[in-house]
Amino acid sequence: MSTHVEAVYENGVFRPLHPVELPEHRRVTVTIDEQADSGPDTTDQVHFTLTAERWQAFCAALDAPPRDIPALRKLLTEESVLDDDGTAAH
Repeated sequence: MSTHVEAVYENGVFRPLHPVELPEHRRVTVTIDEQADSGPDTTDQVHFTLTAERWQAFCAALDAPPRDIPALRKLLTEESVLDDDGTAAH
Protein backbone atom coordinates (compact mmCIF):
# COMPACT_ATOMS: atom_id res chain seq x y z
CA MET A 1 0.00 0.00 0.00
CA SER A 2 1.19 3.51 -0.76
CA THR A 3 0.56 6.60 1.36
CA HIS A 4 1.40 10.15 0.33
CA VAL A 5 2.75 12.34 3.11
CA GLU A 6 3.50 16.02 2.71
CA ALA A 7 6.64 16.95 4.65
CA VAL A 8 9.19 19.70 5.21
CA TYR A 9 12.94 19.03 5.18
CA GLU A 10 14.55 20.74 8.20
CA ASN A 11 17.97 20.22 9.76
CA GLY A 12 18.56 17.01 7.81
CA VAL A 13 15.21 15.44 8.79
CA PHE A 14 11.89 15.10 6.95
CA ARG A 15 9.11 16.40 9.21
CA PRO A 16 5.55 15.36 8.21
CA LEU A 17 3.04 18.22 8.10
CA HIS A 18 0.27 15.94 9.42
CA PRO A 19 0.27 12.95 11.80
CA VAL A 20 1.37 9.67 10.21
CA GLU A 21 0.05 6.35 11.47
CA LEU A 22 3.16 4.17 11.36
CA PRO A 23 4.88 2.06 13.98
CA GLU A 24 8.13 3.49 15.36
CA HIS A 25 11.24 2.63 13.35
CA ARG A 26 9.22 1.52 10.29
CA ARG A 27 11.39 1.77 7.18
CA VAL A 28 9.80 3.72 4.32
CA THR A 29 10.85 4.91 0.88
CA VAL A 30 10.64 8.65 0.28
CA THR A 31 9.98 10.06 -3.21
CA ILE A 32 10.68 13.77 -3.50
CA ASP A 33 8.51 15.99 -5.72
CA GLU A 34 9.99 19.45 -5.31
CA GLN A 35 7.66 22.43 -5.31
CA ALA A 36 8.80 25.98 -5.94
CA ASP A 37 9.05 27.82 -2.65
CA SER A 38 6.83 30.80 -3.44
CA GLY A 39 5.41 31.40 -0.01
CA PRO A 40 2.03 29.95 1.01
CA ASP A 41 0.74 27.13 -1.16
CA THR A 42 -1.61 28.75 -3.66
CA THR A 43 -2.32 25.69 -5.79
CA ASP A 44 -5.78 24.23 -6.15
CA GLN A 45 -4.70 20.93 -4.66
CA VAL A 46 -6.62 19.48 -1.76
CA HIS A 47 -5.27 16.61 0.32
CA PHE A 48 -7.53 14.22 2.20
CA THR A 49 -6.10 11.95 4.85
CA LEU A 50 -7.83 8.68 5.69
CA THR A 51 -6.98 6.01 8.20
CA ALA A 52 -6.26 2.58 6.72
CA GLU A 53 -9.71 1.42 7.86
CA ARG A 54 -11.52 4.36 6.20
CA TRP A 55 -9.43 3.90 3.03
CA GLN A 56 -10.52 0.24 2.82
CA ALA A 57 -14.17 1.29 3.29
CA PHE A 58 -13.78 3.88 0.51
CA CYS A 59 -12.25 1.29 -1.85
CA ALA A 60 -15.04 -1.18 -1.02
CA ALA A 61 -17.64 1.48 -1.88
CA LEU A 62 -15.94 2.10 -5.23
CA ASP A 63 -15.86 -1.62 -5.98
CA ALA A 64 -19.49 -2.23 -4.98
CA PRO A 65 -22.08 -2.75 -7.73
CA PRO A 66 -24.04 0.38 -8.68
CA ARG A 67 -27.27 1.09 -6.79
CA ASP A 68 -30.49 2.29 -8.42
CA ILE A 69 -31.55 5.57 -6.82
CA PRO A 70 -35.02 6.45 -8.18
CA ALA A 71 -34.83 10.17 -7.32
CA LEU A 72 -31.49 10.48 -9.10
CA ARG A 73 -32.75 8.52 -12.11
CA LYS A 74 -35.77 10.88 -12.31
CA LEU A 75 -33.56 13.97 -12.04
CA LEU A 76 -31.30 12.77 -14.86
CA THR A 77 -33.99 11.52 -17.25
CA GLU A 78 -36.89 13.99 -16.99
CA GLU A 79 -36.85 17.23 -18.96
CA SER A 80 -36.29 20.42 -16.99
CA VAL A 81 -36.24 24.18 -17.61
CA LEU A 82 -32.51 23.83 -18.18
CA ASP A 83 -33.20 21.72 -21.28
CA ASP A 84 -34.72 24.75 -23.12
CA ASP A 85 -33.38 24.77 -26.70
CA GLY A 86 -33.54 28.58 -26.91
CA THR A 87 -36.69 28.72 -29.07
CA ALA A 88 -39.12 29.50 -26.24
CA ALA A 89 -40.32 33.10 -25.84
CA HIS A 90 -38.92 34.92 -22.82
